[in-house]
Amino acid sequence: MNDRRRIQTAEYDNRRHKTVKKPHYAWVICFAGLWMILCNMGVGSSMLTIYLPFIEAQGISHSVGSSLLTVKCLFSFLTIFAVGVYYRKLSLRLGMCIATLIGAAGTLVYCLGGVPAYYLGASLAGIAYGAGTVYPVSLLLANWFRKDRGLAVGITSAGSGVATMLFSPIVTSVIVRHSLRAAFLLQAAFLTAGAGQIWLIVRDTPEETGREIYGGEAAETASAQEDGQDAPLPRSVLWMLAVMMLLNGGVGFSFIGHLSVLSIGCGYPAEVAARTVSLFGMLMVTGKFLTGGIADRIGTKRCSVLLLTLFFLGCLCVTGMDGRSMLWLTLLAVLLGFGSSVFNVGPPLWAAELSSRPQYASTMRWMQLFYNLGGIAFTAVPGMIADRTGEYRTSYYLFAAMVAVSLLILFLVYREASHRGLTQGTVFCVSSDSKMSPCSL
Repeated sequence: MNDRRRIQTAEYDNRRHKTVKKPHYAWVICFAGLWMILCNMGVGSSMLTIYLPFIEAQGISHSVGSSLLTVKCLFSFLTIFAVGVYYRKLSLRLGMCIATLIGAAGTLVYCLGGVPAYYLGASLAGIAYGAGTVYPVSLLLANWFRKDRGLAVGITSAGSGVATMLFSPIVTSVIVRHSLRAAFLLQAAFLTAGAGQIWLIVRDTPEETGREIYGGEAAETASAQEDGQDAPLPRSVLWMLAVMMLLNGGVGFSFIGHLSVLSIGCGYPAEVAARTVSLFGMLMVTGKFLTGGIADRIGTKRCSVLLLTLFFLGCLCVTGMDGRSMLWLTLLAVLLGFGSSVFNVGPPLWAAELSSRPQYASTMRWMQLFYNLGGIAFTAVPGMIADRTGEYRTSYYLFAAMVAVSLLILFLVYREASHRGLTQGTVFCVSSDSKMSPCSL
């Protein structure tokens, strides 16, 4: 009887093993991408804004404190010029690990204290941001995903928002209960562990694990798109993308940091402003998770138009903000929260759909360059306008106008690409020496 039961149990386990499908390793790679964004964009870069009040409390002036953010953005911008060569010399796996360790080194430098150390730490944080976030993660996802790539991009993009939501209260608590140096050491330890995690789980291409690309059953579609894919994007399209990303960067880097002062300036209590920013953060993370999947289903262009329109309408909500009505304040948080995901989810999808197989990496680098340039050029503009007008509403009208122009350029880009037959859904991989080549499907 016992032998019969053992045989039946074994047969049941075999049937169960056959029917339960293990998740494709591409989703582990997707988690690695989220982890990279969380480490180098969320923890390594965004946490500097949490540290600033405590750094300035040590006797450092407000102007020096603000200049740390400028230095970080500047070095991130400069790194983009070299990131292509960096990943041609190193594999994605090794390059991402080193970038994360550079971020950890920058945090350790903060521990030394003093203005020179803070400037050097901010420089290293900028380098980690430029070399270890959007560019390598986009290439990694392009290697592993043919199907549901938009969903994967959306999931990884949410890493920065997740880091802000989870780590901001933790870091603040550590500083208040212990010291600023303790928070720096905790962050450095986390980033070092993050680099180790990346090294353990990341593989540049599916071939390295003996797997095929996720969605590889669509090989016939990929073969049908082989002809004419090697033509570079026309200069007209590249410069339209540059202007669009310049505008998007100016808005994307600027609007978040002024939500609180906008609300308070419109007459709302500080507690209400804080809840509004919190609501915005939660919806931004949710939006990034959702919009990539939406793009997979309705198309990148339609999804981008929808998100830019939501953001445009969100900026116009400042018209009704009078310090009493919660309707317009809530609408502002909801529309901006969902709409702003286009600034992170959009570029990798635009590059994949518009550029040819060998041009994907250079197109991503081109767009990222102008996105960061927009951030450097526009982040001080809202403050300058507020000095003149005494309020921040005007800045959000300016953001609405910039997004409207960006939306118009997006239509022109896709019209030009359609006329030239450039829109496509390409599949390619980056080999161990970071050279672009077709994936084996």
